[in-house]
Amino acid sequence: MKYKKLVGLIIPTRKRINLLKECLDSFNQKTQDKSLVEFLIKIDTDDTETIQFVNEYSLTSEIDVKVVISDRKNGYGSLHEHNNSLANISEAEFLFGMNDDVEMLTDAWEQQYLKYKDKSFVLGVEVKKIQDGVVTHMFGREDDYNAHPTIPNDIYKFIGSLQEHPMMDDWWVYVTRPIRGMGLDMQRWLDIQLLWKRPDGYSNEREADQTYLDGRSHINWNHHNSPELFNYTNKVIEYINANPERFLEDEISH
Repeated sequence: MKYKKLVGLIIPTRKRINLLKECLDSFNQKTQDKSLVEFLIKIDTDDTETIQFVNEYSLTSEIDVKVVISDRKNGYGSLHEHNNSLANISEAEFLFGMNDDVEMLTDAWEQQYLKYKDKSFVLGVEVKKIQDGVVTHMFGREDDYNAHPTIPNDIYKFIGSLQEHPMMDDWWVYVTRPIRGMGLDMQRWLDIQLLWKRPDGYSNEREADQTYLDGRSHINWNHHNSPELFNYTNKVIEYINANPERFLEDEISH
């Protein structure tokens, strides 16, 4: 399949128009070739203010905007469903999970992905952030270096997002890392490096709005031995075994 875009930014949002605007503006400013990128935005049906804002924003945005409007369900706890729905409308080769309060600071960030075009690997991204004036890695432990993945569109559509732990970054942590431990190389330690800003006063553990906090109560945080995770991991292994050429070592440095 020939993709029309290189990277699709998956951005679920709810009633945070000011933060969302800063996020979208920053990508419009920091993206060199805007034809390579698309915004994939999920909005709740009852969030009429955000629906109106995004409709108006799409008229002037240099980056294409695609929208899914659907019921809130469990909010953050239904993020796996929302991510899947955004993946289904994407025309990008890679899907990158993004918060609606991120301000991208890296100039021409998307150009780093060009050398991986048509390679179809799961890409690890070294993310540093500025928060309260301090530059830090998104996660402190070395083994979480690639906590934010960029997942090939067709792989993501085949596998989907994990229900019991629905964030895209945990797709990396809870699925691909154990698979690597089985000797199946799904991880690529790459040199994509991004710097972004999160709003001062926010911590990693509390994303600052009630939607996030309410949604967390619907997530099973201790599902490491659950049947769903076992079946999900087997589905990933099934894909790797059916497409081994996509996961072999090659000339790409990692």
